[in-house]
Amino acid sequence: MKRFPTIAILLAVWMAAGCASDPNIEGAKLDLRNQDYVRALENVDEALARDPENSEAYDLKGQILQAQAADVTDPEEHAAIVEEMLAAYERAAELDPELEDAVTQRLGLAYYNEFRSGIQAYNRAADDPEEFNTAASYFELASRLQPDSAGAYVNQAFALLNAGRQDEAVEPLETAIEMGDEQKNTFLFLGDIYARRDETERALEIYQQAAEIFPDDPDVQSQLLNAYVQTGQEDQAMQEYRSAVENNPNDPLLLYNLGSLLLEAEMYDEAVEYLERSVQNDPEYANAQYNLGAAYVNQAVEVNEEVSTLDDALREERGQLSDSEIAQREAAIEERAAQRRDLFAQAIPPLEKAMTLMESAGDDATGVCQALFSAYVQTEQEAKAQAVSECAGYDDVETE
Repeated sequence: MKRFPTIAILLAVWMAAGCASDPNIEGAKLDLRNQDYVRALENVDEALARDPENSEAYDLKGQILQAQAADVTDPEEHAAIVEEMLAAYERAAELDPELEDAVTQRLGLAYYNEFRSGIQAYNRAADDPEEFNTAASYFELASRLQPDSAGAYVNQAFALLNAGRQDEAVEPLETAIEMGDEQKNTFLFLGDIYARRDETERALEIYQQAAEIFPDDPDVQSQLLNAYVQTGQEDQAMQEYRSAVENNPNDPLLLYNLGSLLLEAEMYDEAVEYLERSVQNDPEYANAQYNLGAAYVNQAVEVNEEVSTLDDALREERGQLSDSEIAQREAAIEERAAQRRDLFAQAIPPLEKAMTLMESAGDDATGVCQALFSAYVQTEQEAKAQAVSECAGYDDVETE
């Protein structure tokens, strides 16, 4: 019988080459194609048990876990799978640097999938607020997959904020800024969290960073100036407010803030100037109307103290004064008293406007009514004083 030795030799060589491949690796690849992820992981884990430094096995394990994660919707289980996938890919690249490019591409796709799932969950939260927690979980995983991407941190933070987890939002917001995020709201929300936690110095630092990026933004400037006040840096705040008003001379909020700061500093003439400009630009600005009226009332009170001082001095020294000197002093007192009445009268229109606006908005107008009551009494408008006495909390008040 004729023999065919050449074919037999080739067959033997082919069989030997086939035996060189790891059967568990080949089986895991087949299982992955068949979407049998449990069996695929069993195969790849057996390969790793025999060779713990098998980079191909780690790379394949990452691929299996990546495919499996797409089918798992439970947030905790999904997160555990993604974390294990990341560890497998990182180990594969560590063992074989030639796999780095392939691993980077696969992680990029995984990042995209987690980020997209986060967006989808965030949108579902319009009907189910619990989905904000799910969105935060997806965005956190995305940040783990691409730690240098600021977008995942920002979205994670806003999901946490909407879920009511304010303190947990601090870290991703801080990290986003470290990663180079320059969105205004990232700074504003982070600064606001610190301010609410009474960490005013840190809030000031955040707003200062924001002001370097957005030097002319009124929202940033307003928060920065408030932070100066909250940290006791009134002089710096006043300087910054003046600069802001120079750049935005018709901004009612900036004018109000500067006027209110001057009011607190008892610089009443300047306070009136800026508060009047504020209400001129926005007559419906209730707080500005109220503070304008309060500035006039405080001026009047200050003048009243001068009247009392002059009157006390005159009573004590009357016996030592000539008639002309007494007349001169009485004229000065009357002049001051007339100024006091005039200031109370000027306070009435903005206070009345503030009361109307606050009552229409359903806000507490007690403070405005109390200021109005004083102004009405001092200008001898007893009927009007009586009309606001209940609003002011003065029950059964006799004004005559």
